[in-house]
Amino acid sequence: MTFGEHLEELRVRLAKALIGVVMGIAIGLFVADWVVERIQDPLKAALTDFYSIKEMEEFKEKGVAIDTESARALIEEEGMIADMMNIELDQLILRLKEASPDQLGVIQYLPYSFVSTDFAPADGLAKTVAPYQPFFAQIQAESAKADSLGGAVLSYLDDQQQSIVTSLASEENNSTMQDALGIMNALANDPTLVDGALKPHLDAVTDAMSDLEASQRVKDSVQQMQDRIENETSDEQKSSLTRRLNRFVLCRIFPEYLRTPRPATIEIPVWKKIDIKVQTLNAHEAFMIWLKAAVIAGFVVASPWVFFQLWAFVAAGLYPHERRYVYIYLPFSTILFLGGACVAFFLVMHPVLDFLFSYNRMMKIDPDPRISEWLGFVLFLPVGFGIAFQLPLVMLMLNRIGILTIEAYLSKWRVAVLVIFVAAMLLTPADPVSMLMLAVPLTALYFLGILLCKWMPRTKNPYEEGYDPD
Repeated sequence: MTFGEHLEELRVRLAKALIGVVMGIAIGLFVADWVVERIQDPLKAALTDFYSIKEMEEFKEKGVAIDTESARALIEEEGMIADMMNIELDQLILRLKEASPDQLGVIQYLPYSFVSTDFAPADGLAKTVAPYQPFFAQIQAESAKADSLGGAVLSYLDDQQQSIVTSLASEENNSTMQDALGIMNALANDPTLVDGALKPHLDAVTDAMSDLEASQRVKDSVQQMQDRIENETSDEQKSSLTRRLNRFVLCRIFPEYLRTPRPATIEIPVWKKIDIKVQTLNAHEAFMIWLKAAVIAGFVVASPWVFFQLWAFVAAGLYPHERRYVYIYLPFSTILFLGGACVAFFLVMHPVLDFLFSYNRMMKIDPDPRISEWLGFVLFLPVGFGIAFQLPLVMLMLNRIGILTIEAYLSKWRVAVLVIFVAAMLLTPADPVSMLMLAVPLTALYFLGILLCKWMPRTKNPYEEGYDPD
């Protein structure tokens, strides 16, 4: 063939290869969604493991009141995690009674009652002193004074209840938190508490507030609750609103001893399926990822046709024995490359991600990966493994052309292993797991390359010496 004929052959082969690439990309457009899903599989699996391990660690740290083995079954087998949620106890029980009055209407529960956490622990209070003791001690100390706040509170209690207050006020008392709550809820249930002897003291507290807006807000709240009680027709609802009002007023009058009124809450786990979603930050990012996936799939689909066209052009200029080498080594090289890529994607990717995400758990940072960054990572690692797995063929080539001998490979194997580990460090991301998972197979491939050199030895020159025509 003349030089012009070779150029024409190259033009035809390149045109056919380009047509194949275009057709491959067209096919890739139909499978791009599937390709994107498959690319995300290792990341989603690693993130699921991350959140499962994190959930079990949080259960152990918080000591959640749930059977650990049951939680483990939900987390590991069902792929679920628990969000700890604080639910208002009063509203929960009221809603349950309203939803199923036949079954739950018989529950005896008084909403807006005092609970143990309503007592504010005083600063410097000894651990042996009950949190309610300072409050009742203050009531008892003021009870002897005329028109005192303590006397006003005791006026709502009978003789037996007043004796319990005396016991609760003592530092060495045999009373319990249940007794203290019984006294507080007896006051909360009295419908005359706010408009009776406590009213002047409530007015004095609100008038003494330096923040006029806060003072007016307290007065408005009291007035609104009183209006609701007056307009309420249900006795049960009226009793609940009365307890709510009285609890609010008592907490405002005794801010040093009672905490600001707040709903009683319980913490319960709410289970839900782990839902892993990879993020995009730009409006066009998802489209670009889809397009890249279509192009990548198109090149993969068209690659056999492209290689065939290139080989058809190259083969025309080769001798028969040279073509035989290509027929032997090209499939072997393809198998090694695909094997390296499959090892990276199916075996290495997950352990590498587990190792990297372990630092997120250690620093208590939730990963939020972007699909564009992940796409670059998922392409870089398999390509690096595929190229590195060509090591036996490179060793065979160097042996066949006489640069290195089998004896050199065997004597310098320690240096070769060191070079392999350095190359693995450069070809993989910056983590020791992926480096080791590339370096160990490459070390095995190094010794496979030595066996390959022995199995396919270099052909010796049949002549003892060369002939120089000069």
